[in-house]
Amino acid sequence: MKILSIQGHFGNLNGQKIDFTDRLCCRVLPNGWGKTTLCAFIRVMLYGLNTARRDTVNALSDKTRYYPQDGKPMSGRMTVEFTGRPVTIVRESNRSGLMQGFQAFYEDTGELCTLLTARNCGQVLLGMGEDAFLSSAMIDGLDMTRPSSELNELILSMAQSGDTNARYSTALKTLARWRLDLNSGNGHGEQPQLEADWRAADKRLAEISALEKEIAEQEEKAKRLQAQAEQLHQKYEKVYLAYAGQMVGEESRLQILKKDSEKRIRNLKDGLPDEALLREAEEALYGYEGAVRLERDKRKGMPLVDSNFKDALRQVDERKSKEEVKRNRITRPRVRWPALILAFFLAAAAAATVLADINWGPLTTFMPYVLSAMAAASLLISFLGSVPRLEDVDEDYDESRHKIAMEHNQTVGDQHMAASVLQEEYDTALRAAQKLWPQAKTIEQAGEWIRAARDDWQALRREQSKLQDILVEIKRTHRDVAEGDVAQKGEVDQLRAQASQARHAAEAAQHELSRLQGQAQVLGSAAEWNAARVSAKAALERVQMQLDALKLAEDTIKSQNAALSARISPQITELAQQYLAYLTNDNYKEVKLDASLRARCAGEDGTLLDALRLSSGTRDQLYFALRLAVCQVLTGRESIPLLLDDPFLTWDNKRMERGLRLLQALSSERQIILLTCRQAGRLGMVKKEG
Repeated sequence: MKILSIQGHFGNLNGQKIDFTDRLCCRVLPNGWGKTTLCAFIRVMLYGLNTARRDTVNALSDKTRYYPQDGKPMSGRMTVEFTGRPVTIVRESNRSGLMQGFQAFYEDTGELCTLLTARNCGQVLLGMGEDAFLSSAMIDGLDMTRPSSELNELILSMAQSGDTNARYSTALKTLARWRLDLNSGNGHGEQPQLEADWRAADKRLAEISALEKEIAEQEEKAKRLQAQAEQLHQKYEKVYLAYAGQMVGEESRLQILKKDSEKRIRNLKDGLPDEALLREAEEALYGYEGAVRLERDKRKGMPLVDSNFKDALRQVDERKSKEEVKRNRITRPRVRWPALILAFFLAAAAAATVLADINWGPLTTFMPYVLSAMAAASLLISFLGSVPRLEDVDEDYDESRHKIAMEHNQTVGDQHMAASVLQEEYDTALRAAQKLWPQAKTIEQAGEWIRAARDDWQALRREQSKLQDILVEIKRTHRDVAEGDVAQKGEVDQLRAQASQARHAAEAAQHELSRLQGQAQVLGSAAEWNAARVSAKAALERVQMQLDALKLAEDTIKSQNAALSARISPQITELAQQYLAYLTNDNYKEVKLDASLRARCAGEDGTLLDALRLSSGTRDQLYFALRLAVCQVLTGRESIPLLLDDPFLTWDNKRMERGLRLLQALSSERQIILLTCRQAGRLGMVKKEG
């Protein structure tokens, strides 16, 4: 494929049409004209514009950075030669977004090119994805200005896999960090926390099971005592009725029953509260019990909210702290001390020439100025590029903290609302109970008294109904009163005492049952804790699956990296060795990879030097040779254009001449588009020499 021409409204292109020739097409443009914009335009025309990316504090997205300066809608047109025919690609802005409209047609006939779509355009034309294109066929001169350690990392990545974005060690470090987040090995991480939650839920379920067993036993005991009390009461009434009939006859018996009933009615009335107030208190109690159930339901979504919130904030702070440490380490100034020392000695030599009147022959008059100029140049070189550029921040930590805080506040707000409703219903029920019993202090005490009062009211009505039956029977009955047997009276008194004792025992058992039931409400339901245990168990299994997946990913990455290195690295190394030998005029004829696949060069003496021990110029040449080799290996027989944006930005003139001759030789196989700000005269001279 070859690029024939481009035209568009993109950044500062302003609709300008630019034609490209075959072989080596060199365009000398001053700084700020738009060389980077032109490269970005070609990339967007091939692979489309990523409109999902957003602006950050330190960098702008492509849709913002390259918005047309002439105010027209962003659009572009590029004509390429594909399979021997000219194909025009058009991308325009529409309702879907910037540069989302796509059309491709043959220039000679005007028919649509159905092979190309907005998604596969670059893949079909170049035979590679966007990342591979950026790592091979597009070379940016800014890479040459990277710090030595970062440029060495890029050289290592290309020597391994041919991709500057592929970081084998970075991937392993990321997997190790994820594994530590799940289980650090010293009791920290998600897995130990889930294990603690599972044990806590299991312990609470055991407590609830034991308490449920105790409640069941207490319920059985309360039922048994209640049945005994009822049996004794019925026996007492039977014996008492027989005793009354024998003692005073039917009329006397009925009078006794009447007096006994009236006495019980008086006793019940003495302790009864007002019925209207009692009804109000009952309704308030029902509202409180409903609020308790509501608050319990809301509490289901509140386990460990504060601890999770603090952990989330701590994780954000840790990521932010690591990012700040990393950026502080990157932005640390790197002064070139040899150049600074050289500047000092040159300045000293200039001063000594003037003060000591050193004789330099015919150059004596000019030597102080020459030495001073050389000292100034060395001083400038020592500080030039000492502070590297910062990369974009991967995460907006303030936004992350804000989202976590909003989620936490929403959950806490729901719980507070339920707690507020519960507190209001609690206060309402307690106030309603205190209207009847001012000494009531707790809702449990008030609820017990309200239920007891309702039972007393029901007992009063039953007793009143019974009294009415007795009065009706008295009107029909007239019998003589006779004295009963004293022994039978003693039996009646004994049965009355036994019935009273049995009733007190049943009430005590019922109170103990209420206490156990209240304790069960405090512990929570077994279903809730069982669900929590099941959830913790499922989460543990999920974490274990993640740990197994991380282990499998590490093994896979290592094996795939070894296979990829064995397949691609020798091809890249062989070509890079040829290119480096030509670029350095055979000063470095050998390129090898050590056991860790780090690139090293050997000069005439055969000593292998790694990238950090090479001079900055030679290291740049090694990086350039590797990039060219990567392009040759990745593209294979495909003749795709090579796009270079100021690749010789840091090269001196001699190195640049060798680089241009190499590009001229390679241009016989593929189209090469060179964008540079270096002097056109130098470039033209090199072309003529070629």
